[in-house]
Amino acid sequence: MIDCRLRSRVSQGELDEKLGKILTDEDINLLVTRDAKIRKPDGSVLAIYRRGIIPEEIAEASWPTLHGLRGMDTANRGLAGGSKRFTLASKKRTEAKRVASTILGAIDPMGPRKYCRLTAWTGREPGLWQGLWPLLGFIAERMALDSPERYAAQMEHVRRTEPEWVIPGTPFSTVTVNNSYPTGVHTDKGDLDEGISTLAVFRRGDFSGGILCFPEYRVGVAMGDRDLLLMDAHDFHGNTWLVCNVCGVRMERDHPECGTERISLVSYYRTRMVECGSGETEKAKAIVYAETKNAAAIGE
Repeated sequence: MIDCRLRSRVSQGELDEKLGKILTDEDINLLVTRDAKIRKPDGSVLAIYRRGIIPEEIAEASWPTLHGLRGMDTANRGLAGGSKRFTLASKKRTEAKRVASTILGAIDPMGPRKYCRLTAWTGREPGLWQGLWPLLGFIAERMALDSPERYAAQMEHVRRTEPEWVIPGTPFSTVTVNNSYPTGVHTDKGDLDEGISTLAVFRRGDFSGGILCFPEYRVGVAMGDRDLLLMDAHDFHGNTWLVCNVCGVRMERDHPECGTERISLVSYYRTRMVECGSGETEKAKAIVYAETKNAAAIGE
């Protein structure tokens, strides 16, 4: 494995101009294509890249479930969606462009929902969810081997978290699954500062692009099928455009007619999960929330 320490970063002005934008090859000076540990100028780890390390049998077993999530989308990715947020005339909130992305596992209190919970798909499809655990377990094992200090820090929080909110045998509470869209430059929010995020990629068909970039350092990682990246998601990052080599079109979703698809799976621990009560405690909070919302709707 190459151990690479970066010497410098771009100016704040150059970085600010790229926020929310989709990057191109022109934003990359160093392209990583083999196993590497990439350090920031201060010596701390920016990313650890492992090429093709996810076993093929685990990837094949996980693909049907991950592919089956392709129809689920969100308008809440903000800068990561590659567009500015806009205010809906009919609703007192903002949205960004809808992208093929969904969250699995546990979520801490957000917005008016002041309770911890499993995401809707996770609660609805327990069999499919548990079918992804071997993949998440393997990723956890690699994290323990390649980033033991960050793994230990994350596991310390896991040990203080109610088991309902943690993926068994892993340091993860939550997973984000993205399908075939380029991400604008952003940082991840809500995940543990002391930990490290993991990014696994699975590819089908003939397409180019989708390079994971850290624009502050002008570094790109050429993520291929079954590749794994451990990364500091609090540093700015984004993906270049994906281009279908069959039809020549830039991809914003998978192209079933061309057989091209790129799935990325981000596994992490949400910082506030340690504050969650037991499943029964949080369920009681959810009931109170629903009753209050229903009462407001009928004017009581």
